[in-house]
Amino acid sequence: MNFNQRLILAFVAPAVLFVAGLGGSIWSLTQTQSRFDQYINTEQAIASGVQEMYAQGLQMGQALRNIVLDPNNPQAYKNLDGAREAFDTAHKGTLEVARGTASEAALAPLAGLRAEQAKAQDKVLELVKAGSGVEAVQALNAQETPAWRKLRGALLELGKASRDLSSRTHASVNAEADRARWVALGLAVLAIGVALGLGFMVVRTLRQELGGDPAVARQAVRRIAEGDLTGTMPDSAYAQSLVGALTAMQNAMRALVGQVHQSSQGIEVASTEIARGNQDLSARTEQTASNLQQTAA
Repeated sequence: MNFNQRLILAFVAPAVLFVAGLGGSIWSLTQTQSRFDQYINTEQAIASGVQEMYAQGLQMGQALRNIVLDPNNPQAYKNLDGAREAFDTAHKGTLEVARGTASEAALAPLAGLRAEQAKAQDKVLELVKAGSGVEAVQALNAQETPAWRKLRGALLELGKASRDLSSRTHASVNAEADRARWVALGLAVLAIGVALGLGFMVVRTLRQELGGDPAVARQAVRRIAEGDLTGTMPDSAYAQSLVGALTAMQNAMRALVGQVHQSSQGIEVASTEIARGNQDLSARTEQTASNLQQTAA
C-alpha cells in the first residue's frame, strides 16, 4: 500500500464508520418511533377502550338501579341510553383497533356477554314499565347483576392483559433503543480507535518517507540549491527517506567538489611546472644562440 492509499484510507475508514454509526442511530430512532406509535395507536388505545367499556358498564348498572328505584325519573332513562350507546361505541372502536392483533381474540367474547346483559336489562325495563317493581328487583338481582359480573370479569381480565402487554411493549421499545444506542456508541468508539490507529500509521509513514520535519528538509534543499554544502543535515533513522537521500546527495556532492578541487590543484601544479620548463627552455635556447653567434664571429 503506497502513501496515497494509506492517506486515503486514514480519511475514508473513520468517515465510513461514523456514517454507519449515524445511520444506525437514525434507523434506531425510526424504529423506536414506529414502535411507540404502534404502542399509542394499538396497545394504549385498546387499554383505553376497555377502561371506557368498564366505566360505561358501571354507569349502565347505576342508571338501571335508579330506574328501578324511581320509574318516573326521565334522567335515569337518558343516562341508561347514553351509557349503552357509549359502551357500544367503545366496543366497536376497540375491535377496529385490535383487528389483526393478539387482543382481537380476547375481545371477541365481549359481544355475547354484552348481549346477555342487554337482554337482562330489557327484561328489567319491561317489568318496571308494567309496574311490577318487586319482580323488576328480582330480575335485576337474578339476571342483570350476574350478567354484569361476567362482563365485568371479562373486562377486568382484558384490562390486566392490556396493561401487561403495554408494559412488555414499553420494555421491548426501551430494550431496542438501548441496544441501538450501544451499537451506535460502539461504532463511534471503533471509529475513534480506527482514526487514531490510522493517524499513527500516517505519521509513521511520513517519518519513513520524509525522515524528519518537512520544514527542515525544505531548508536543506534550499541551502544545497544555493551551493552551500557546509550545513549539517538532521539525523534520520531511515536511510531511504527524503532527508536520508538529501544527506547522501550532500555527501556525494561534497566528495565530488573535493575531487574537483584536488584535480584543479594538480592541474595548477602541472601548469606551473610547464611554465617553469618553458622558461628554462627559452633561457637555454637564448644561451645556445648567443654561443653560436660568438663562434661564428
